[in-house]
Amino acid sequence: MKNKILAAITAVLGLLAAIGPRTLFPVCSAAEMKMKCYYAANAEVAVGIIAAIVGIAIILIDKNKIRIALSAVQAILGLVIILIPTAIIGVCGSPMMHCVSTTKPALIVIGALDITVSVILALLIARDISIEKKTR
Repeated sequence: MKNKILAAITAVLGLLAAIGPRTLFPVCSAAEMKMKCYYAANAEVAVGIIAAIVGIAIILIDKNKIRIALSAVQAILGLVIILIPTAIIGVCGSPMMHCVSTTKPALIVIGALDITVSVILALLIARDISIEKKTR
């Protein structure tokens, strides 16, 4: 049961990464000129949707070895969520911009939580596999 809850948390974190930069902690307005944060937000939408789908797949799939592999993929996606605004694309250069003060830190926290929950989930599933082998 707790494995499914943790998988659901990773799916929600993926959704937050997907919708957050456009709604909850929006990047700078792209009305006149599209800045780096605009493209970072677009990339986060794609990665966040994939992370949400992987989280849902972890819930729906019954084979524990596949669930461990998906948890590892989810942890990598969490790393990508962090790297997009920090290293891959970046955000605006001015520390006064909203994307620097709000969007970037929020995505770092979401990515870090996704990595942490995914690793814990993989360890719990691996523990369940070892318990099953011992009971046979």
